[in-house]
Amino acid sequence: MKLTEKLSVFGARLGTSVKSLAKVALLGRRPDVKPSPMAADGKPLIILGNGPSLRALIDSRGEQLCRATTMALNFAANAEEFPMLRPDFYLLADPHFFEGRESDPNVRKMFERFNSLVDWPMTLYIPTSQKASGLKITNRNISIERFNFIGAEGFGWLERWLYGTGLAMPRPRNVLVPALMTAMLAGFRTIYLTGADHGWLSTLGVTEENTVVNFQPHFYKDNDEEHSRVASVYSNVRLHDVLLSFYLAFRSYHRVEAYAKACGITVVNSTPGSFIDAFDRGPLPF
Repeated sequence: MKLTEKLSVFGARLGTSVKSLAKVALLGRRPDVKPSPMAADGKPLIILGNGPSLRALIDSRGEQLCRATTMALNFAANAEEFPMLRPDFYLLADPHFFEGRESDPNVRKMFERFNSLVDWPMTLYIPTSQKASGLKITNRNISIERFNFIGAEGFGWLERWLYGTGLAMPRPRNVLVPALMTAMLAGFRTIYLTGADHGWLSTLGVTEENTVVNFQPHFYKDNDEEHSRVASVYSNVRLHDVLLSFYLAFRSYHRVEAYAKACGITVVNSTPGSFIDAFDRGPLPF
């Protein structure tokens, strides 16, 4: 690499490093993610992404999933199978889950099911920007811990320090990024991804009215309210914005993988047909 190219790369990394430090200084708070006793016992964690492939996994290996150490995400609590799966951990990141309780019946239903259905110990992870008291979780089986939902990039040493302290993470364009980073912060050394299809390109389209359509199927059936909400979110979004978001999401997974390898942590993608190309592929441990 020529000197001018080296200086250009250094300047770019310096710039992103300064921006990342500024974001952490302004928005960062002390995370309170605790080391998990399950991780200390050497148990692997299975992250249950909400992609359609999880449906086949539940149908074929539901009993094994119930006995495994698992983390659920987003609207999984509204699925019929939620009380059967009994996830040990649950993570919410999107601001909509905290701002849409009054306007979105699906969000309201999710919190109601937290309070009424969870009769097992479950840790709920939320961003540090949210107050636990505002969630109105009355179920004593649920403990709440908080993570920093802040994306950071820059020099490799700086990224490793920010990620390791929980002050930041690779740009979290998808909930799997905070799920993976929080799992590592909790001490898990082996993590399996399921339901991480990410086949968004095959469902992406543009209507005759130049409206971007991006239907993202889940292992459960979305109701009309959720379809309407997603349609409204995409009503003023342009195709290049969607593609940029895809780019940032898939790039973040490579940063997650680089950090995991630097820490000696193994992330295995056990999702058949997954579009994520950052992690080694392999079967679940059962």
